[in-house]
Amino acid sequence: MNQVNTYWQIVKRGWWIILLTAVAAVVASLIYSSLSPRVYQTTTRYIVSPQEVILSNQTDYFRSLDTLDRRSIITTYAEVFGSTRIFGEAASSLGESTESLADYSVTAVGLPEASVIQVSVEGQDPMLVMELANAIGERSTEYIEGLYFMYAITLLDAPSVPQGPISPTPVRGALVAGILGLAVGALLAILYVSIIDRRSVVDVAPPAEEPVSQADPAIY
Repeated sequence: MNQVNTYWQIVKRGWWIILLTAVAAVVASLIYSSLSPRVYQTTTRYIVSPQEVILSNQTDYFRSLDTLDRRSIITTYAEVFGSTRIFGEAASSLGESTESLADYSVTAVGLPEASVIQVSVEGQDPMLVMELANAIGERSTEYIEGLYFMYAITLLDAPSVPQGPISPTPVRGALVAGILGLAVGALLAILYVSIIDRRSVVDVAPPAEEPVSQADPAIY
Protein backbone atom coordinates (compact mmCIF):
# COMPACT_ATOMS: atom_id res chain seq x y z
CA MET A 1 0.00 0.00 0.00
CA ASN A 2 2.87 2.35 0.83
CA GLN A 3 4.42 1.63 -2.58
CA VAL A 4 1.16 2.50 -4.34
CA ASN A 5 0.95 5.73 -2.38
CA THR A 6 4.53 6.54 -3.33
CA TYR A 7 3.80 6.10 -7.02
CA TRP A 8 0.66 8.20 -6.67
CA GLN A 9 2.67 11.02 -5.14
CA ILE A 10 5.13 10.79 -8.03
CA VAL A 11 2.27 11.01 -10.53
CA LYS A 12 0.82 14.04 -8.74
CA ARG A 13 4.17 15.83 -8.80
CA GLY A 14 5.23 14.83 -12.32
CA TRP A 15 1.87 14.68 -14.10
CA TRP A 16 2.90 17.40 -16.53
CA ILE A 17 5.86 15.31 -17.69
CA ILE A 18 3.62 12.31 -18.29
CA LEU A 19 1.07 14.41 -20.15
CA LEU A 20 3.63 16.19 -22.34
CA THR A 21 5.35 12.93 -23.26
CA ALA A 22 2.07 11.27 -24.22
CA VAL A 23 0.93 14.25 -26.28
CA ALA A 24 4.31 14.45 -28.04
CA ALA A 25 4.14 10.75 -28.88
CA VAL A 26 0.61 11.06 -30.30
CA VAL A 27 1.50 14.13 -32.38
CA ALA A 28 4.63 12.43 -33.73
CA SER A 29 2.58 9.36 -34.65
CA LEU A 30 -0.03 11.43 -36.49
CA ILE A 31 2.66 13.34 -38.39
CA TYR A 32 4.34 10.09 -39.38
CA SER A 33 1.01 8.66 -40.57
CA SER A 34 0.25 11.75 -42.64
CA LEU A 35 3.64 11.57 -44.36
CA SER A 36 3.66 7.81 -44.95
CA PRO A 37 2.40 6.47 -48.31
CA ARG A 38 -0.95 4.68 -48.33
CA VAL A 39 -0.74 0.93 -48.87
CA TYR A 40 -3.71 -1.00 -50.28
CA GLN A 41 -4.33 -4.72 -50.35
CA THR A 42 -6.58 -7.03 -52.32
CA THR A 43 -7.02 -10.77 -51.92
CA THR A 44 -8.05 -13.49 -54.34
CA ARG A 45 -8.47 -17.26 -53.92
CA TYR A 46 -8.08 -20.18 -56.27
CA ILE A 47 -9.22 -23.76 -55.77
CA VAL A 48 -7.18 -26.72 -56.98
CA SER A 49 -9.06 -29.82 -58.12
CA PRO A 50 -8.54 -32.86 -60.38
CA GLN A 51 -9.11 -32.30 -64.09
CA GLU A 52 -12.38 -33.54 -65.53
CA VAL A 53 -10.54 -35.83 -67.95
CA ILE A 54 -9.35 -38.08 -65.11
CA LEU A 55 -12.73 -38.35 -63.39
CA SER A 56 -13.55 -41.39 -65.54
CA ASN A 57 -10.47 -43.20 -64.25
CA GLN A 58 -11.18 -43.99 -60.63
CA THR A 59 -7.62 -44.98 -59.82
CA ASP A 60 -6.11 -41.75 -61.16
CA TYR A 61 -8.84 -39.73 -59.48
CA PHE A 62 -8.18 -41.07 -55.99
CA ARG A 63 -4.43 -40.86 -56.55
CA SER A 64 -4.75 -37.18 -57.42
CA LEU A 65 -6.82 -36.55 -54.30
CA ASP A 66 -4.21 -38.32 -52.19
CA THR A 67 -1.51 -36.05 -53.63
CA LEU A 68 -3.56 -32.97 -52.75
CA ASP A 69 -3.90 -34.22 -49.18
CA ARG A 70 -0.11 -34.32 -48.90
CA ARG A 71 0.01 -30.55 -49.55
CA SER A 72 2.96 -30.87 -51.95
CA ILE A 73 0.96 -29.74 -54.98
CA ILE A 74 -0.69 -26.85 -53.12
CA THR A 75 2.66 -25.65 -51.77
CA THR A 76 4.24 -25.85 -55.22
CA TYR A 77 1.39 -23.95 -56.82
CA ALA A 78 1.55 -21.26 -54.14
CA GLU A 79 5.26 -20.80 -54.86
CA VAL A 80 4.43 -20.29 -58.53
CA PHE A 81 1.84 -17.61 -57.71
CA GLY A 82 4.37 -15.74 -55.57
CA SER A 83 7.37 -16.19 -57.86
CA THR A 84 9.42 -13.36 -59.35
CA ARG A 85 8.89 -14.71 -62.85
CA ILE A 86 5.11 -14.58 -62.63
CA PHE A 87 5.29 -11.12 -61.08
CA GLY A 88 7.43 -9.88 -63.96
CA GLU A 89 5.15 -11.38 -66.59
CA ALA A 90 2.08 -9.92 -64.90
CA ALA A 91 3.69 -6.49 -64.73
CA SER A 92 4.63 -6.65 -68.42
CA SER A 93 1.06 -7.56 -69.37
CA LEU A 94 -0.08 -4.37 -67.67
CA GLY A 95 2.53 -2.25 -69.41
CA GLU A 96 4.56 -1.87 -66.23
CA SER A 97 8.11 -2.80 -65.32
CA THR A 98 9.27 -4.58 -62.20
CA GLU A 99 11.22 -1.45 -61.28
CA SER A 100 8.09 0.71 -61.32
CA LEU A 101 6.35 -1.88 -59.14
CA ALA A 102 9.21 -2.24 -56.67
CA ASP A 103 6.96 -1.16 -53.81
CA TYR A 104 4.33 -3.79 -54.66
CA SER A 105 4.41 -7.21 -53.01
CA VAL A 106 2.70 -10.56 -53.57
CA THR A 107 2.03 -13.20 -50.95
CA ALA A 108 0.64 -16.61 -51.88
CA VAL A 109 -0.16 -19.31 -49.33
CA GLY A 110 -2.04 -22.58 -49.29
CA LEU A 111 -4.87 -22.44 -46.80
CA PRO A 112 -4.67 -25.16 -44.14
CA GLU A 113 -6.98 -28.14 -44.47
CA ALA A 114 -8.15 -26.94 -47.91
CA SER A 115 -7.07 -27.18 -51.54
CA VAL A 116 -7.24 -23.42 -51.83
CA ILE A 117 -4.50 -20.92 -52.62
CA GLN A 118 -4.86 -17.39 -51.31
CA VAL A 119 -3.02 -14.60 -53.11
CA SER A 120 -2.63 -11.13 -51.59
CA VAL A 121 -1.24 -8.14 -53.45
CA GLU A 122 -0.19 -4.91 -51.75
CA GLY A 123 0.68 -1.57 -53.31
CA GLN A 124 0.05 2.16 -53.37
CA ASP A 125 -2.50 2.28 -56.21
CA PRO A 126 -5.77 0.49 -55.38
CA MET A 127 -6.80 0.00 -59.02
CA LEU A 128 -3.36 -1.27 -60.03
CA VAL A 129 -3.35 -3.63 -57.05
CA MET A 130 -6.53 -5.30 -58.31
CA GLU A 131 -5.30 -5.44 -61.93
CA LEU A 132 -1.99 -6.93 -60.82
CA ALA A 133 -3.78 -9.60 -58.78
CA ASN A 134 -5.84 -10.56 -61.83
CA ALA A 135 -2.78 -10.67 -64.06
CA ILE A 136 -0.84 -12.81 -61.58
CA GLY A 137 -3.74 -15.25 -61.41
CA GLU A 138 -3.95 -15.53 -65.19
CA ARG A 139 -0.21 -15.99 -65.71
CA SER A 140 0.07 -18.51 -62.86
CA THR A 141 -2.85 -20.56 -64.16
CA GLU A 142 -1.38 -20.69 -67.66
CA TYR A 143 2.05 -21.65 -66.38
CA ILE A 144 0.82 -24.37 -63.99
CA GLU A 145 -1.63 -25.97 -66.42
CA GLY A 146 1.22 -26.20 -68.93
CA LEU A 147 3.21 -28.29 -66.44
CA TYR A 148 0.58 -30.32 -64.59
CA PHE A 149 -2.32 -31.67 -66.59
CA MET A 150 -3.92 -33.62 -63.72
CA TYR A 151 -5.13 -30.57 -61.80
CA ALA A 152 -7.25 -27.58 -62.68
CA ILE A 153 -7.01 -24.17 -61.06
CA THR A 154 -10.32 -22.37 -60.78
CA LEU A 155 -10.94 -18.85 -59.57
CA LEU A 156 -12.86 -18.99 -56.32
CA ASP A 157 -12.93 -15.36 -55.14
CA ALA A 158 -12.05 -12.60 -57.59
CA PRO A 159 -9.98 -9.62 -56.38
CA SER A 160 -11.70 -6.30 -55.84
CA VAL A 161 -10.61 -2.68 -55.65
CA PRO A 162 -9.61 -1.94 -52.04
CA GLN A 163 -11.91 0.58 -50.39
CA GLY A 164 -9.33 1.82 -47.92
CA PRO A 165 -5.65 1.47 -47.07
CA ILE A 166 -4.36 -1.17 -44.69
CA SER A 167 -1.60 1.18 -43.57
CA PRO A 168 -0.93 3.55 -42.10
CA THR A 169 -3.72 3.46 -39.53
CA PRO A 170 -3.62 6.86 -37.79
CA VAL A 171 -6.10 6.04 -35.02
CA ARG A 172 -4.46 2.77 -34.00
CA GLY A 173 -0.99 4.27 -34.36
CA ALA A 174 -1.93 7.25 -32.21
CA LEU A 175 -3.44 4.96 -29.56
CA VAL A 176 -0.32 2.81 -29.36
CA ALA A 177 1.90 5.90 -29.34
CA GLY A 178 -0.19 7.42 -26.54
CA ILE A 179 0.14 4.31 -24.38
CA LEU A 180 3.89 4.14 -24.95
CA GLY A 181 4.12 7.87 -24.26
CA LEU A 182 2.38 7.42 -20.92
CA ALA A 183 4.80 4.64 -19.97
CA VAL A 184 7.87 6.65 -20.96
CA GLY A 185 6.43 9.74 -19.28
CA ALA A 186 5.94 7.82 -16.04
CA LEU A 187 9.58 6.72 -16.08
CA LEU A 188 10.71 10.29 -16.74
CA ALA A 189 8.48 11.54 -13.93
CA ILE A 190 10.02 9.03 -11.50
CA LEU A 191 13.49 10.12 -12.58
CA TYR A 192 12.59 13.81 -12.26
CA VAL A 193 11.09 13.44 -8.78
CA SER A 194 14.06 11.36 -7.62
CA ILE A 195 16.51 14.04 -8.78
CA ILE A 196 14.50 16.82 -7.13
CA ASP A 197 14.29 14.91 -3.84
CA ARG A 198 18.01 14.22 -3.81
CA ARG A 199 18.80 17.88 -4.39
CA SER A 200 16.45 18.83 -1.55
CA VAL A 201 18.22 16.46 0.81
CA VAL A 202 21.60 17.90 -0.14
CA ASP A 203 20.40 21.50 0.32
CA VAL A 204 18.89 20.81 3.74
CA ALA A 205 21.79 18.77 5.12
CA PRO A 206 23.95 20.78 7.66
CA PRO A 207 27.51 21.58 6.64
CA ALA A 208 30.17 19.31 8.00
CA GLU A 209 32.07 20.73 11.00
CA GLU A 210 35.77 21.28 10.53
CA PRO A 211 37.94 19.52 13.14
CA VAL A 212 39.50 21.85 15.77
CA SER A 213 43.24 21.65 15.60
CA GLN A 214 45.02 21.24 18.93
CA ALA A 215 48.15 23.28 19.69
CA ASP A 216 51.38 21.36 19.75
CA PRO A 217 52.63 21.60 23.38
CA ALA A 218 56.20 21.45 22.15
CA ILE A 219 56.04 25.04 20.84
CA TYR A 220 55.40 26.57 24.29
